[in-house]
Parts: sequence; C-alpha cells; structure tokens
Amino acid sequence: MLDTRSAAQSRRKPRNRDGSMRFGLFWPKAKTMLPSAKMAAQNPDVLDLEVHLALARACETVGLDLTLIGDGYAPSSEEGSSFGFQDPSLHAIVLSAPLIQATQHLGVVTTLHTPFFHPAQIARFGSHFDWLSGGRWGWNIVNGYRDYEASLFGIDKLPDSASQYEAAEDAVRIIEGVWNGKGRVDYDGAHYRAHGKMRGPFPPERPVFVCAAASDRGRRFTATHCDFLFASPPSLSDLPGIRASLATHAAAAGMDHPPEILVVADLLVRDEPGVAIDMMEDLMGSIEGEAGRLWAAQMAVLRKDHTAPGKFPAFAGTPAQVADQILAARNDHGLNGILFRLPLWSAEEMLRVGPVFELLAKAGAWVPPQARGHSW
Repeated sequence: MLDTRSAAQSRRKPRNRDGSMRFGLFWPKAKTMLPSAKMAAQNPDVLDLEVHLALARACETVGLDLTLIGDGYAPSSEEGSSFGFQDPSLHAIVLSAPLIQATQHLGVVTTLHTPFFHPAQIARFGSHFDWLSGGRWGWNIVNGYRDYEASLFGIDKLPDSASQYEAAEDAVRIIEGVWNGKGRVDYDGAHYRAHGKMRGPFPPERPVFVCAAASDRGRRFTATHCDFLFASPPSLSDLPGIRASLATHAAAAGMDHPPEILVVADLLVRDEPGVAIDMMEDLMGSIEGEAGRLWAAQMAVLRKDHTAPGKFPAFAGTPAQVADQILAARNDHGLNGILFRLPLWSAEEMLRVGPVFELLAKAGAWVPPQARGHSW
C-alpha cells in the first residue's frame, strides 16, 4: 500500500559525521553484476520484484546504511546479454520506489544521468523520492561515458569529461534553485536553462548527493557538491591519495568537510573456513570472453587509468575473517566506507553479513544505524 506520509509527519534521515564506518550495497539491477555466466546461473531472476523486496529488507535487518542503484541503457555486448549481464537491467527510477516502500530506514540513492534528463526532470523526480522516503533519498550524479549509450538519446558523441562536469554544475544549480526557491527558478547557463515555477512538493533539506568521479575535474565537482564519493580503485592502497585529493578540493571550495568515500568491494561470506575464498577465486576466474574484455575496458575508462586491471578490492572468508580484513583495511588505508557488490546476490547472501557487522561493532569500528539515528 502506498505510504502517503507528508514531510512533516516523517522522520528525516540525519547527517552525522561520527567517524564510524558506513556500509551500502551496489544494487544488483541485473542477473549478474559481473560478466560471468557462472555467477548468473546461481543468481535469482532479476525481474522477480519479490526477490528485490526481500533483499531490501535484509539490507535493513543487517544494518546497511544505504543502497546505490546504478543504471545504464545499452548493453556492452551481445554475449553478456545472452546470460543476463546488463540486459535485462532494471531502471533505477522504477526500482527506487518499491525499495523505498519496502524499508523504513535504508537510504536509497538513485542514478540519474545529467545528459539524458533535463535538470528540471531530476528536480521533480528527486522531490517525489524525498517525499516518498521521508528524507532517505539521494542522487547519484552520473555524466555518462559510453557513446553507444548516448546514441539512444540522439547524442552522437558525449562531450569531454571537463565539459560534462561544467554541465553538471549547471544542473546542480538549477535543481537546488528549484528546491530552495519552492519551485521558482531563473537560470541561464552554458549548458542548461530553466525559468518558471515548478509544482511541489519540495525537499525540506537538500537530499544526499553522490558522484563516482575519477578525474581531477570530477573530484573538484564532487568535493564542492557531494556528500559521498563512490570510488572504484583497483587497490585499497590508492585510497589515501583519493582522500588527499578530495580534501584539497574541498578546502579550495570553502567546504567544512570533504565527502566521505564509499569504496566498491566484492563480498562473499561463508561459515566454513576456506569455502568463501575458494568460491570467490572460482567466480572471479569465470570472467572471460568478449563480455569480460569489454567490461575491463569500460572500467579502465571509468577509472581514467588504462593501465588499471578490471578488478576491485574483495573481502571473502568466514565472518571473523572478513571482519579482520575490513579492520586491517581501515587501519592500513583509512577505509571508512564500503559499497558492497555481491557476486552471488539474494536476501540470504546479505543476511550472512550480519555477523560481520556484529564483530565490527565489538571492535569499535561500526555503530549500528539505530544507535546513531539511522544517519547517513
């Protein structure tokens, strides 16, 4: 049943920089998040809504702070489509609403591409997701980098990265202008224009902004406008450099704090020693063929580093082993936020993470969301 709560009646998700770790899920919007037929064969039907609702409830049960729903419009290869990689893939806008309705405290961050949606559309979607969630919604700001995807929208070639971030600056000014002006906006930019008054509702406070910037220009944009950086370094040893870059840009922009960093990392937990590590090695070894090569090439473009391997940090083992791995990464590299990607995804897989969080809480690295007001 639709929850018709008003902003005044709902309890908003507060901001809280308490130093404890934050955890999220990179939502499985396709049958497999990685180009592997072996993974796809073990995952549920991505078009079964009940599977998604159960996973959302499991995320809230174990204590995740948020989920980030990525999005894309065109598959990278016919081979990948044959086993469910990227195609079919659920639209972030459509999937956000039922996930919000299935939960009470989980943050839901929706990807909306700046080249494919006018800022007025993003402002309107964001207003309603904020209302529907009672202040638990966030925007993942994506400019796009795949020309074959942009061509669906009549864009033959996307602009260079710097120009796209200039356009994103225009978009943010219009969106925040709509929200802050209670619908009234009067803006002429180099990339977007908006004049008039939009219908409400409007967020009582600005929703959370997230960006996955890898370039220096992108980091400057993120440090100026965003609450989180969604990072995908090939190694956790890259994390101190990313943090230093954000701190420099945040100081230059006059911001009190740089964005928090959420590192994408693969996760697999099993109770028996050795099982998860062997499974992870086998699953990652199944990424091959044309789909695997194209995916690795895309990751290199996304990371702005053509020498980087197409892999992500990973945690695998028993709950105690995974907790120790996370604590070591926190101590050695300053890891303070993770956006988990599940090679095998389901509510049952997410519930396996609960004991990991309990151990992190005992170690003082994590505070359960309910003990800190379910804050971002």
